Amino acid sequence: MVYLHGRVYWYRIRLTRKDADGNRHEYDIQRSTHSRYKREAQKVEDAHRTALNLGQVHPLAPWPPIGPIQAPVLKVFAQRFLEHARLRTKPGTATFYEVCLNRVLRFPPLAEIPMSDVTGELVTKYVRFRQSMPEGNSIAALNGEMRTLRRAFRLAEEWGLIPRAPVIHELPGNVTRERVVTFDEERKYLGTASPTLRDLATLAVDTGLRPNSELFPLLWSNVHLETSSECPHGYIHVPDGKTGAARRNVPLTDRGKQILERRRSARVARWHVFPGPGKSGHIMTVQNAHARAMRRVSIEPFEFYCWRHTCGTRWAEAGLDRYSVARLMGHSSPRVAERYYIHVTEPHIAAGWERVLGYLNQRQTAAAAAPSENPSNVRPLKKASTLASTGASKAALNG
Repeated sequence: MVYLHGRVYWYRIRLTRKDADGNRHEYDIQRSTHSRYKREAQKVEDAHRTALNLGQVHPLAPWPPIGPIQAPVLKVFAQRFLEHARLRTKPGTATFYEVCLNRVLRFPPLAEIPMSDVTGELVTKYVRFRQSMPEGNSIAALNGEMRTLRRAFRLAEEWGLIPRAPVIHELPGNVTRERVVTFDEERKYLGTASPTLRDLATLAVDTGLRPNSELFPLLWSNVHLETSSECPHGYIHVPDGKTGAARRNVPLTDRGKQILERRRSARVARWHVFPGPGKSGHIMTVQNAHARAMRRVSIEPFEFYCWRHTCGTRWAEAGLDRYSVARLMGHSSPRVAERYYIHVTEPHIAAGWERVLGYLNQRQTAAAAAPSENPSNVRPLKKASTLASTGASKAALNG
C-alpha cells in the first residue's frame, strides 16, 4: 500500500524468504516512488512486488533495477500461473493446467531456463521426450500440454515478463469429439448398451446436453414433463453450465419423455435422475460401459461427448437455423454452432440439391410455356431476307 510522505508517495513491502538451508529471513522494504500521483505510485509498487514474487530481484537490491529484468524460469512462473488459473477459470480447468504443468516440469531443459529463451525447437524436443515415455504419451495428452504451455507463455507476454511468446503448435491426428454417429451405429449401440447407458445415450443424442456438467448431474427438479404448445413432450431446464448462455430449456423428444417417465415411476433416488455412488450422488463417468458397448458391436470408437455433437448435426440437417441451434446447445455465439453444419451428411446435401433442381426445372418450364409478349413500343424484328435486301440497296447507293 502506498502512502504520502512529504510531497511524494512511498510504499512498504514486508517479505519472508527461505534460503537454501531452510532458514527464514524477514525483509521490510521501504522505497520512494518519486511520484506525486497515487496511481503511478501504485504501478511502481505492483511492479516491484511482482518482481520479488517471481524471484527476479533480491529484496535488498535497488528498485527500479539497473539493466533489464531477467525473465522468470518456467518452474517459478508455473506457481503464479496456477494461482491465476484458480482465480479466473473453472476448477476443472485449473486442475487440467496443474496436471499438464506437472508433466512439463519433469523436463529440466524446458523448466529451468528463462522463459524468454524458450523456442519452438525446444518445445519440439520436449515432445520427442514425452513420446519416448512408455505410457501417457497419447496425442490428446500431448496436445493438452501444448495448450497449457501456449496459455502460460501468452500470459507471461501479457504481463510484460517476456518480450514475445514462442509459437507452439498442437500435434496432428488428435481424436476429437466432433465425430457424428450414424443412425445405424446408434441402433447397434443402444441395442447392446446397459439400461442406464442406453438411457443416458438416448437423452444425450436427443437433447445435446453436456455429459459431465448437465446430463450426469441432472436433477428431478429440472425435469418438466408437462405438455405445452412450445414443448409438446416437456423439457429439461438447465440452470447453469459452462458459459452464461448455458441456462436454457431444452425440449424433449417422445422417446426422451418415455425414458424419464419410466425412471420417475421406478424412482430410486430423491434428487438425481441418474444416481451413483460417491459424495456427488450421481453418475460421474460411463467410460468403461461405453467402451464395452462399442466393442460388442464393432463400430468405430468415439467419445461419449460425440452424442452431443451428433445431436447438433442432426438439428442442422433437419433445417434448424444456427441461431436456434446455438440457443438449444447453450453456446454463447451462433458462430460456435456453425461447426455442426460442416458435418452435414452427403445424403442430406443430395436431397437438398434435388430440391434445387426441381425448383429450377419448374421455373424454367413455366417461363418457356408463358406466351410471348410484344409491347407496342417495341418494333418487331425484320425478316432475314428483308434485312439482306435493305443492306444491298444501301451498298449500291454508297457505291
